[in-house]
Amino acid sequence: MSLRNDRGLAVRMAAALVVVVAANALFVGVLVTLAAPWLGAAVRGAASAAGVPGAVAALWWLPLAVALVAVSVWAQLRYVRRETLAAVDAEPADPETHPDLHRRLTRLAAQTAVPTPDCYVVDSETPNSFALDGAGRPTVVVSTGLLATLDGDRLDAVLAHELAHLQHRDATVMTLASFLPALTGDRYSLLDHLGPWARSRAVWAATLAALYVVGAVATGSSPFDPGYALGFVGGLVAAVVLGGVALGAFAVATTVAARRLSQYREFAADRAAGRLSGDPAALADALATLDDETTAAPTVDKRLAYDEVRGLCLLPAGFGTDEAADPDEFHVETRSHPPTDERVARLRELIDRQ
Repeated sequence: MSLRNDRGLAVRMAAALVVVVAANALFVGVLVTLAAPWLGAAVRGAASAAGVPGAVAALWWLPLAVALVAVSVWAQLRYVRRETLAAVDAEPADPETHPDLHRRLTRLAAQTAVPTPDCYVVDSETPNSFALDGAGRPTVVVSTGLLATLDGDRLDAVLAHELAHLQHRDATVMTLASFLPALTGDRYSLLDHLGPWARSRAVWAATLAALYVVGAVATGSSPFDPGYALGFVGGLVAAVVLGGVALGAFAVATTVAARRLSQYREFAADRAAGRLSGDPAALADALATLDDETTAAPTVDKRLAYDEVRGLCLLPAGFGTDEAADPDEFHVETRSHPPTDERVARLRELIDRQ
């Protein structure tokens, strides 16, 4: 199904994107505001020397903010993609080791008119799959349990479902929308990827001291001026407090928008997969079979049932884990799946209309 013909999906994707971009714009706005006393004077001075009108020079922050928002969104897409694949220990599926899977994906991608995605396999008995998109190549991830449970038309139908997410581009939106709730819930630690030095108090103290001195020089103030010191500390405190409150508010708004998109996008991908394969009954049978498999042996604490990885999956069971939830950990239930029996019922209605 073309996105142009599905207004409901387009509206929900737009709502989630607006919230995410607004959150990034707020973050960038805080950075630009803090840097304005330093950069503003330098930019206006250079613009005046170059003969640029003052009204134009006063808008120096606009192109900088737009560029920073774009870079922030791109970086989040790359980060979420890498972290999600690492979270499930996904390994690349080579054509030599999984020739049948590659043939099916290549054939179905050609029919869907999307680039053939990279394929990863998760060593898990829980049958499931999901799609990622954004910065980097589109990716489809399947579990060994899925490959062992389904074959033939039913496996094609599930792969077509994931390709439909890529065709509709809702996989990109959901990938991006995973970042803020995970960051708020402390499930992404950006500092861990910078090395042990990033958590050193001495490093942070030296960084703040350097910023303090640079700010004083840039604004023509004395580092020993009590007024400058008070303004510097007040600006940092305001940025941390207001930024934290705003981050939490935007994380909740992202959660609401993403949950609405999550339910609708599964129905949309089901319809598209049924039409692509020409056999909606195959997908209905696959969903019913997989739902029975994942509910027969629950291995996951229900408080983790809708974390970022599981929220992206074909079914909400994820890939199965014995990890228990920390009762003291702040957890945002980021998105939900529609009931499997309702998805099957809608596919049966599609069959009846054929």
